[in-house]
Amino acid sequence: MQRRQLRLSLSLAIVFLVSIFTVPLLNYAAPDVMLTPVLGLPFVWLYVGVLLHLEFWTIAFVYAVYSNRWERNLRDEGDQVDE
Repeated sequence: MQRRQLRLSLSLAIVFLVSIFTVPLLNYAAPDVMLTPVLGLPFVWLYVGVLLHLEFWTIAFVYAVYSNRWERNLRDEGDQVDE
């Protein structure tokens, strides 16, 4: 179970880091696109202020769901062995 949690943690960390480091790279590579107004705000503000926060909450939710499921399965397997 710890290996699965470690693998999941590393995968989610890579997704997190890629999305974080994308912001300055896009600002450098395509400043016109990043400053394009969307809903009255520059796209970069929308990306950082809304989309990244949604991504962070999604990452936390995914990790919690999978970790709890694995721990529950491990506990259930232990209960079956004790019977």
